[in-house]
Amino acid sequence: MDLTNWLENEALKLGWDYFGVADIRPYHDYLKSFSGDFICQYPLAIALVFRLSYGVVDSILEQEQDKQLSFNNYCYHAVDHLQNMNAVRLASMIEKKGYKAYPVPASYGVYQEKLAGLVSHKLVARAAGLGWVGKSGLFLTPQDGPRVRLTTILTDANLFAGQPTKSRCGSCTICIDACPAGAINELNTTTGLPQVDVNKCHKYQEERKKSWEVKIDRCICGLCQAVCPWGRD
Repeated sequence: MDLTNWLENEALKLGWDYFGVADIRPYHDYLKSFSGDFICQYPLAIALVFRLSYGVVDSILEQEQDKQLSFNNYCYHAVDHLQNMNAVRLASMIEKKGYKAYPVPASYGVYQEKLAGLVSHKLVARAAGLGWVGKSGLFLTPQDGPRVRLTTILTDANLFAGQPTKSRCGSCTICIDACPAGAINELNTTTGLPQVDVNKCHKYQEERKKSWEVKIDRCICGLCQAVCPWGRD
């Protein structure tokens, strides 16, 4: 069994539902604008995708406070903790094979002015061919839509890389229409990229926390994730 297949099997055993490898060298200049020359030592990145519980995602359609708080805890504590622990384990396996490996934490912002993490998990997962970035700015798989969570391992291991996937959102505007913050616009016609105002989304979260009188890191509404037809049964 080659190294790529071996790692995929190990990743699936650790609980992920999708595994892919991206050649990120074409994106080094963009990624350097965040993390500097650090990124250039890693030609590849492993995309790891975890399928969320449909029961949990469906529960937020009515936007009830108790279900929302449970949803946020599930995504940003339980699932992210599981992914981060297992990314450390998988990275260790790669290093024991004699390669570099850098596990990038799920949903941990290090560039506050951009509300961004060290590396874009969505960029890596798309480049690996596991799905596309929708109008909502969320990553979608053909099987589960945006009902997924992502993490990444940067590496120089000798792995087989996939090819980027094109968007399948078409003319659908369900996520745009559902967004209570008005943060989502149609794709940029020039670049084909999502146009999401993350500051509007963040402001809506902060206002919701104040109105509910809760002190938590995040209080996302998640409607763009719940209403997407690609993730509905």
